Amino acid sequence: MTFDIRQISELRAWLALDDDPAFVSGTPEYRYETRLAMTDGLKSQGIIDTAEWRELVSEASTAYTEEVA
Repeated sequence: MTFDIRQISELRAWLALDDDPAFVSGTPEYRYETRLAMTDGLKSQGIIDTAEWRELVSEASTAYTEEVA
């Protein structure tokens, strides 16, 4: 089994958004757009594949839905 250190690092950064005061203080729309932008960046850099991209987009959508509900 091989691990892509860059992928692990970038995904940790995506998950760490929830601990970033500037991110947390933004609007739900800002947080959603930021998550999507990071996800698109990860995909375009080849760090994640399409299935992983879909999963992160789904997580971003779920988080947004929970925030505005």
